[in-house]
Amino acid sequence: MKVWMDVLGCPKNEADSDVVKAILMGRGHEIVDDLEDANVAVINTCAFVSDAKKESIDEIFDVIKFRKNKSFKIIVHGCLAQRYFKALKVQIPEVDAFLGVVSPQRVADAVENFSEFYGSPEPVYGFLGRTSTDTPYAYVKIGDGCDRKCTFCAIPSIKGPLKNRDYEDILKEVEFLVKTGKKEIILVSQDSTGYADGGKTLIDLLLDMDNIPGDFWIRLLYLYPDGVNEALVETIAKSRKILHYFDIPVQHASERILKMMKRNPDVKLLEDKISYIRERIPDAIFRTSFITGFPSENDEDFEKILNFLGDVKFDRVGVFIYSDEAGTVAHGLLPKVKKTVAQSRFEGIMDFQREINIQKNKSFVGKQFKVIVEGIEDGMYVGRTYMDAPEIDGAIHFSSANKVEMGEFANVAVKSYEFYDLEGEVV
Repeated sequence: MKVWMDVLGCPKNEADSDVVKAILMGRGHEIVDDLEDANVAVINTCAFVSDAKKESIDEIFDVIKFRKNKSFKIIVHGCLAQRYFKALKVQIPEVDAFLGVVSPQRVADAVENFSEFYGSPEPVYGFLGRTSTDTPYAYVKIGDGCDRKCTFCAIPSIKGPLKNRDYEDILKEVEFLVKTGKKEIILVSQDSTGYADGGKTLIDLLLDMDNIPGDFWIRLLYLYPDGVNEALVETIAKSRKILHYFDIPVQHASERILKMMKRNPDVKLLEDKISYIRERIPDAIFRTSFITGFPSENDEDFEKILNFLGDVKFDRVGVFIYSDEAGTVAHGLLPKVKKTVAQSRFEGIMDFQREINIQKNKSFVGKQFKVIVEGIEDGMYVGRTYMDAPEIDGAIHFSSANKVEMGEFANVAVKSYEFYDLEGEVV
């Protein structure tokens, strides 16, 4: 059977779908890139915020529309199906099978028999083998679901409490991926700092991964601010393979709003933590995210974000407009902020951060970086330094007098810069 797959939403979905591919290929099925060639279309959906839901629904209808003159089955799974299973079955009867948040085995089974499943979410699974995709990096899910009580977030109601994967399973998966040529292992979870299994913690996991033979990077995503402690920083500082990249979503900088979000309101503590990390790891890169338009957010609250950005000078910043999700505590909070105001504040943060990014990129000119080579665009190689996570951060475009192998490392000197990206040449 020929299977076409589309993945929407977060890297955790990427990890899940890669395992589904491995199972299907192991059963003799073929993964195709063109929907035109497919017998089955599998769509892994997201339902975290309104934009993600809209993107998922639009994609489902696009595939249904494409099928009008074709003959293939459609399977929809993931967060959207988990959250709205009954409604979707009624409203989109053209889909042949809906599955909620389920294990990769269930998705693979559905490809073969179009069985549906809705029940308690199954966000984690054991090591099932992985495909050798054409990317030099791989996402490895270490856990999913969440125990936090953030008032704006629907994830706990969709995926349930935090569930962590088996410790040895994770290590087996990483060893397998490194042996198949992966140069970057990206650990993902809804709360990576909350990892624990059988008395083992994230730090134990990192130490064991650091000892796996091979020349590869380890990147950590989704670090909850309170979980970033001195022990974790020290582990990263002494590691040979863990990148000095701290992805720490803070969401806001107003103590009043943070309290309403049920996040730690101690902004000064966070500033001190970042200062400590920079003292211990001078080349540390910080990515964070903010939400604009949270209920009752006023101009003074917004100004605190800009002041915070000016003081801390994050290297990478993502901004989201508040999504008023039914079933969350924040859904009942008043007054609501107008979308136009939230959008204006979104743009204000991006404009403010733009100048910070330009100054930071300017400081890299003349420096050399180890780069993971990912492709060629407009006659130049394209790769990433340790400062850039795939799909969300920038890239470095560079030339080379000699051929450079895809999926390998190269040493590149930075010659010029733009807002997001750098340019250079191999040295």
